[in-house]
Amino acid sequence: MRKGLKKPLSVSQDAFKSQKWDEITAGRSFRESDIPALLMLISWHQIADQCMSDIATENGVMVAYTNKLGDEKAMPQIATMKQASAEIRALNKQLGINDEVKQKSDTKKASILSLVVSDREKKASNS
Repeated sequence: MRKGLKKPLSVSQDAFKSQKWDEITAGRSFRESDIPALLMLISWHQIADQCMSDIATENGVMVAYTNKLGDEKAMPQIATMKQASAEIRALNKQLGINDEVKQKSDTKKASILSLVVSDREKKASNS
């Protein structure tokens, strides 16, 4: 594997794609053969981002609209975002990108120093 793949021209000419390329490839090693999957991944990120912009309002998000016949319909961008999310997960898996958030353990591990200090405080309060 090789670090620092050359950014394709179609990516470097688009601010969103260029930033996303840098974000995805930073600290990772990809092969030249990964470029088509990386391009797809970046495109799906851009699609999801556009959908989020399309449904954003000053009061939150718009999830439905009323058509000319008076029927209330779900915003089509929501289904597109769902598809984009699934494609992003699949491409991340294909490229070996771990996109899972690591959960911090609720249990606190005490350092030796904190145990010694705590022990001394207990002894001092018992005196």
